[in-house]
Amino acid sequence: MKVLFDLLGSIAHKQNRPELAIHYYTEILKIVPGDDTDMISIANTNLASIYYSQDNTEMSLQHLQQALQLDEVLYSKDDLHIATDNFNIGVCYYKQNELHLTLKYYEQSLAIREKVLPSLHIDIALTHVGLAEINFRLKNFNQSIDHWENGLVIIEKERLCNSAEQAIIHENIAACYSNMNDFTHALWHCDQSLLLHQEHHSTRNLFNLYFTYGNVYHGIDDNNERKIAQIYENISECYVIKDEHLLAITYLEKSLAIQEKIDPINEIIIANICNNIAISYCSLQKYNLALEYCTKSKEYYEKCSCDNMKEYGVTLGCSPIAVNYEILADICFDTKDQTTAFDYYCKALDIIKSRLPVDQQALARVQKLLNRINEVGF
Repeated sequence: MKVLFDLLGSIAHKQNRPELAIHYYTEILKIVPGDDTDMISIANTNLASIYYSQDNTEMSLQHLQQALQLDEVLYSKDDLHIATDNFNIGVCYYKQNELHLTLKYYEQSLAIREKVLPSLHIDIALTHVGLAEINFRLKNFNQSIDHWENGLVIIEKERLCNSAEQAIIHENIAACYSNMNDFTHALWHCDQSLLLHQEHHSTRNLFNLYFTYGNVYHGIDDNNERKIAQIYENISECYVIKDEHLLAITYLEKSLAIQEKIDPINEIIIANICNNIAISYCSLQKYNLALEYCTKSKEYYEKCSCDNMKEYGVTLGCSPIAVNYEILADICFDTKDQTTAFDYYCKALDIIKSRLPVDQQALARVQKLLNRINEVGF
């Protein structure tokens, strides 16, 4: 009977009938004798998988912990069953944002897998990838880099994924170095990522990798041109921090050229790139060019739908149009056009005040800039 219930549970799971699958696997737990630890462990693992697919991580964890306890009796401490149990428990804790617990179970899984599996096994690569992401989120950037690079060695040698996915790993390594203010290494990995994206043609994935880059989550982007444009922006950010604004502008303009050709066009992204170019030109005191790009940015912002602007404003933490008016005002102030600068600062203030909750930091900053004009006089 237990074999039949196991088969019926498997069929129900494959047919996407989770409640029925849970029923059959639960029946197994009721009818099998307590000494049939292997079948009890399998049933618990299957129940954990179903509950996880339903986003019920609490129930999934309960069954995985029971499976682990049984497997620790059934197998040696270095058995792959134990490694898999630990990894799956780590996955559940990750979904619950319990990062330190995730780290603990991933590390336990990796320790076993490295002892038992061939050195270039895909499961070792995937565990390194998981540990790299967790360490990044915990701001353990050196450890994150080590795991990204260890995973990448296996992925490259075994050709486990295409060049676009390898490129994403380089982006994540670049993000680690950027957070450590090591922009030389960050730029090198951005360049590697760029080369891999440019040579990418295949859409074949042996496994899908999804990584955290910076503070924004990126999956595999089907539009490779858009991804290349994003990398150009990443490179420009490194050059801005290094105060090399001409190089920053070069890469921003490359990104802009791609974004303006992509269909459908994303006005918000283009407006933001134009703003960043304007800021770099301001740093170089090339105010005519800064004004040109800032005006272009404002035109693109005004084309955006209200919904898109609202969503982008939340992400940015303020109104992008208010930021744009502030930059325009800065340019006018630096070029001694106090009257126009005053008008733009007032427009920025009006927008900031109209958004609830009011961004107090932005409000104080623009008010201070406005007071600067009053001090100078017209």
